[in-house]
Amino acid sequence: MFNKDWCCELCITVESRHPNYANARASELEAVKAGVKNYDGIGLPEDYGQWAKEQRLHLATTDERFLLLMDGLTNEE
Repeated sequence: MFNKDWCCELCITVESRHPNYANARASELEAVKAGVKNYDGIGLPEDYGQWAKEQRLHLATTDERFLLLMDGLTNEE
């Protein structure tokens, strides 16, 4: 993860597809192994906001699991 922000499952799904996500997870694992219990993360990439918006639109039209998650989290019933 890039930072300590709380995220819903939709946002985590999007975040995990970012090209730098594996680096963020590896950095977090190294910190935990070094005894850091409150790791802040590497920070969001500069382009993350626009990238995430494009990914959400793409996933909403191509990924049935994502669409079901989105429906479940946004359905007001």
